Amino acid sequence: MLRPLTRHIWSSTLIQTRSISSKGSKLHKPAAEVLRSRPLPTDSIAVGAHHNLGFLESSQVTTSPSFDPFDMSHASTLRATTQSRDVMQLWSLLEACLCSKYLNRAFSILQSLYMIRSHRPYFIDDYNMYLSSLVEKGSIKAIEELDSILAEHLEKKFPDIEYNDKTLAIMIHNALKFDSENPSTIKSLRTYLKMNMNGVKKIMSNLDVLTFSDFKILYWRLNLIRVSDMPETVKIIVEKQPITTNSKNDVEIDEQHHKDASSSHISNEDSVAHDIAHENLDNASRNNLSTTPESITQVSLDAVSDSLEKDAEKLKAVDTLGMRVVRHTLLGLSLNEHQRKQIAKFHFDAEKNLLNVDQNKSIDFFEIFRSLKSDTERTAFESSLDEFNQDRQRALENRATDAARERWKHDFEEARARGDLSIEKKLNVKLWKWYNSMLPLVKEEVKQCNEAMSGTMPKSKDLSTQEFKQHKARLEYGPYLSLVDPGKMCVITILELLKLNSTGGVIEGMRTARAVIAVGKAIEMEFRSEQLLKSESQVFKDVNRKSHQFKKYVQRAKSSFRSIKIEESKIVWPQSARAKIGSIMISMLIHVGKVNIEGTDPFTKEKVYGEAPAFSHGYQYHNGSKLGVLKIHRSLIHQLNGERLVASVQPQLLPMLVKPRQWKNWKSGGYFYTQSTLVRSKDSPEQIAYLKAVSDAKAIDVVYDGLNVLGETAWTINRNIFNVMSEVWNKGELFLEIPGIQEELNLLPPPPRDADPSIHREWKLKNKELANKFSSNRSVRCDSNYKLEIARAYLGEKFYFPHNLDFRGRAYPLSPHFNHLGNDMSRGLLIFWKGKRLGPQGLKWLKVHLSNLFGFDKASLTERIAFTDRHMKDIKECAISPLGPNRWWMQAEKPWQTLATCMELTEAYKLENPEDFISHQPVHQDGTCNGLQHYAALGGDIEGAAQVNLVPNDVPQDVYSHVAKLVASRLEVAAKKGDEYAKILQDKITRKVVKQTVMTNVYGVTYVGATFQIDKQLSHIFEDRKYSLELSKYLTKHVFAAVRELFQGAHLIQDWLGECAKRVSKSIRLDVDEKSFKNGNKPDFMSSVIWTTPLGLPIVQPYRELSKKQVTTNLQTVFISDPFSVNPINARRQKAGFPPNFIHSLDASHMLLSATECGKHGLDFASVHDSYWTHGCDVDQMNICLREQFIKLHEVDLIERLKNEFDERYKNYVQIARIDKHSELAKKILIVRNKLSESLGRPATLADEIYMEKERVRLMRSTHYDEVERGRQMVSTVSLVEEQEGHEELESKRADMSTMVILVPLKLPSIPPKGEFDVRELRNSKYFFS
Repeated sequence: MLRPLTRHIWSSTLIQTRSISSKGSKLHKPAAEVLRSRPLPTDSIAVGAHHNLGFLESSQVTTSPSFDPFDMSHASTLRATTQSRDVMQLWSLLEACLCSKYLNRAFSILQSLYMIRSHRPYFIDDYNMYLSSLVEKGSIKAIEELDSILAEHLEKKFPDIEYNDKTLAIMIHNALKFDSENPSTIKSLRTYLKMNMNGVKKIMSNLDVLTFSDFKILYWRLNLIRVSDMPETVKIIVEKQPITTNSKNDVEIDEQHHKDASSSHISNEDSVAHDIAHENLDNASRNNLSTTPESITQVSLDAVSDSLEKDAEKLKAVDTLGMRVVRHTLLGLSLNEHQRKQIAKFHFDAEKNLLNVDQNKSIDFFEIFRSLKSDTERTAFESSLDEFNQDRQRALENRATDAARERWKHDFEEARARGDLSIEKKLNVKLWKWYNSMLPLVKEEVKQCNEAMSGTMPKSKDLSTQEFKQHKARLEYGPYLSLVDPGKMCVITILELLKLNSTGGVIEGMRTARAVIAVGKAIEMEFRSEQLLKSESQVFKDVNRKSHQFKKYVQRAKSSFRSIKIEESKIVWPQSARAKIGSIMISMLIHVGKVNIEGTDPFTKEKVYGEAPAFSHGYQYHNGSKLGVLKIHRSLIHQLNGERLVASVQPQLLPMLVKPRQWKNWKSGGYFYTQSTLVRSKDSPEQIAYLKAVSDAKAIDVVYDGLNVLGETAWTINRNIFNVMSEVWNKGELFLEIPGIQEELNLLPPPPRDADPSIHREWKLKNKELANKFSSNRSVRCDSNYKLEIARAYLGEKFYFPHNLDFRGRAYPLSPHFNHLGNDMSRGLLIFWKGKRLGPQGLKWLKVHLSNLFGFDKASLTERIAFTDRHMKDIKECAISPLGPNRWWMQAEKPWQTLATCMELTEAYKLENPEDFISHQPVHQDGTCNGLQHYAALGGDIEGAAQVNLVPNDVPQDVYSHVAKLVASRLEVAAKKGDEYAKILQDKITRKVVKQTVMTNVYGVTYVGATFQIDKQLSHIFEDRKYSLELSKYLTKHVFAAVRELFQGAHLIQDWLGECAKRVSKSIRLDVDEKSFKNGNKPDFMSSVIWTTPLGLPIVQPYRELSKKQVTTNLQTVFISDPFSVNPINARRQKAGFPPNFIHSLDASHMLLSATECGKHGLDFASVHDSYWTHGCDVDQMNICLREQFIKLHEVDLIERLKNEFDERYKNYVQIARIDKHSELAKKILIVRNKLSESLGRPATLADEIYMEKERVRLMRSTHYDEVERGRQMVSTVSLVEEQEGHEELESKRADMSTMVILVPLKLPSIPPKGEFDVRELRNSKYFFS
């Protein structure tokens, strides 16, 4: 029997106290504790504590002694991250071997993990994975055998390890699985429950181990647990579903009804379910389901889809219980005859209705929803649709690769059956042929890998050198390649390469390194989804068949289960494994992927036909570096730009058909079966560590709340706009931002050979421009095709955009290809699912919205409404016939959104009272240069605040026009003094010329970047590019000077932020070790600029020096980033990035606060950074919310709070400075250095001085009086500087022999004085956002 836990604290002997070494000496107390003993000062840092919002808790977590930052030294960080990398690689290999059933190798990996002492506290989790897999292999037949193995392992193999509650849950599950009625088994169960470490409830909380059958037997049959021991999501189902049979093998559910997630849908229900169905349907008929929406929440649809088809005529009429309930519910609503026929014909099966493919034959859920007359019916309809969509979303995330494959096969067979002469021209037909050619190669490679890992290969001495290398490589990547079905891997590889077309600066191709990693990562993502679905199916397998009446409870339990599993997920495949798997799959696709080509025989002039590789591998130079690239054949590029690609979009990145999983911690939110992290951190373990710390401390709940509001806004496609776009697209002509079809690049003919060199140079430049334009148009057209195809797939659907954050806290949808942050075309296609009555204010704001979209947005609100009223005739004509003679809408700044609003207004005015119109159109409220608004509030800048509409005014202020006038005035003065450039430019300064530079100046645009921005405007006036650039350089200086003059307070803060970043990035921790110093005097600078947003989100600037790892693949050697590396910081980027990133973190905080507040008021809310969207009737309420939240944000002096946080976070840091070597301070320091050198017996270094100061600080903070006295007596070079008043004035910028290097305490500059502007004034500013 497994020994009960001997309750002693063993982990304390395993976790070493972090020591700090310098020249062989160690402090036995952790340095962080020595140097960070006091908490953040709550008096100064939490000014306005009632407006804390999470800042105080979060900042205290990340500056507390228990939190270990990443800036001790490069050497120590390297050691820590190397160990993390080793553990992760062993973890991933262990998982792969267990899933592939290579248990001997898995046990060897376990032993390697056990040897890593720092990993011992977490080792039991690894062992539990092994223990679960041990039984699954089928070699163990009794619980006594498993118990004996476990006892032997923990007593002899891993003696320092104790079981935990999950270990006991595994034993309980398997005891019940073997024989739940055997007396010895029951005795074992009682023992396991008594051995609990944190109560029986903790054992029962392991939902990923214990199944519903386990709970039922433990509770109903054996009476070993109480109701209170079960998790909340489980107890209701178990209580209401008692065991009705005494069969010994009740736990052994008929497996043919519960296949793996990849199996086909089960259409036959058991007799009990049929009885329930008939009873429910009869009741529904009597009571009219439309009046009882509660009943609809119990609809059961657990289908898994394998097809994109949604055509009812092609489907077999086989209904499950859940489908009949859904159909019966919908037919009970007040529908017209056409809608009733649609529903009667429609096959409510998630398996056959993943997404909309043929909009002419598909049901339009949105139109049905709009036609319903009562709230009760709409609620009933949405409840039923949500039930149906739960299963479709499950299918979409887990079965879309199969769906794509079925679509290819369908198109191939259909074309062949018709004898279609153009069969070879269809993209899907090509993909199907590639798939069939590639599949045997992948299967053979998987077979070879299995043989290599099982030891059936010939001995190494019998292999050639090349065969031995291949055998060794298969041992590395083989465990991973065996985890996913070969067919799915083929589909994923094809889809990934099509998606990566024209990325990474490669025209008509992609970078090899990016491609191999993308394919490897996509295969890993598929594996993770499959594992989660498999676990879910296992745990809930005996509930799905019998619990139609408990559907809502089951869904809640499943959601809880998925969250637990995803939150526990900690394993990622190594980049090297991803690269090798990706390269193998791509190599096979290159081998089989062919396209048909035609050409002309140069001699006979006859047409000839043949095949060419669809993909080819080669090299090209990009920005001076040699890159491996994969090129796509041009004929295939043409198809990617023209054909429908709905089966080519990665399913995990599509909009969701149901509300996203709510964010509750840093790695659990968004999609159901795919893990997303709260912050998009690109290979930044530092950012993840800070994020995890504050998430575990529950300090960023306000951030979660805001993201959840964004994710729960329901959308649908504007069918009218889609129809216009489709018509334009199909013509293939240039239309607005959609390029026309251009099959071939037409270059200018070359000039004569004897022409002037300048003419040849001009010819080359013009042809280069033509080539770039051709490539750009193809890329844009392909992107437009993606957007239109996704929109087509979601016609009539209700969908959502899950969101997460970038490292600055800005929110972005997880669906990258199509969302409301896209271009004008994407935004024009989107409307809110829910409609609201316009009312008088909504009608007003809809008119203002149209005026804004058109570009008439600097006038008063009254004038904007009048603008719309004046153009009502144009508006109606455009809405009725968008492509007719009157195309007024195309003159707008945002034409597609303008057309959508024209149609909305036209529909409203068809009613007798347009205010009664139910509107679905989002109405926007945009900030006035939002970055400058935050700067003006930070600095209390009255003049700046007035220019960006923080101050109430009768008309909106236009900061861009104001800057243009200031620049024109400066040029006028310069022209009078004879400045030639000023004379040329003074009458060419417009709002448009300066707008982008003014907007980005506050975000840290460089002089060079601003020059190119202005040149983009001037190049239309001056044809000579070189001359245009010269004028742009000149004008940029004046624009910068004008902005600085107008926003003086903002620029003082901007300069202060930059100086803080400069000093922090050049600072050194006192507990740095000497190994991080090059020759003892040149340290690696490791300190990132880190701050906490008002909502508590820690921001870590990720700008560090890049390091690449070389991985040899069968395509080429690729250099990939190491996700575990923490390198020295890039000081230049740290300084340049901090001012704009800090402002971005504030506008992100304002947006999330506004989202949360709008959600509380029941508003549908969306945002594009500083543009906020809601229904027209709700704009006034939204305006109140966003003004109040801006005031709430800035009532605290955020700059003072930032300074206090920096002082705490970077206290006891030092920096290197230079002083005059002849100064009195220099002489004193030299005396101390000489004494130190004598005691060391060698020349003292900066590392020695740092250690000396570190020791002095330790003694001063000791609790022993004699040590404190010794500390007071010590004199270090740093203490001498601290005693010197005004030592900053002694610092020199010279770096010659007249100066000497010293260490000085890190001291940040004083914050600029704050002006008199009171942020509360903006409550009455109607143009703050408008």
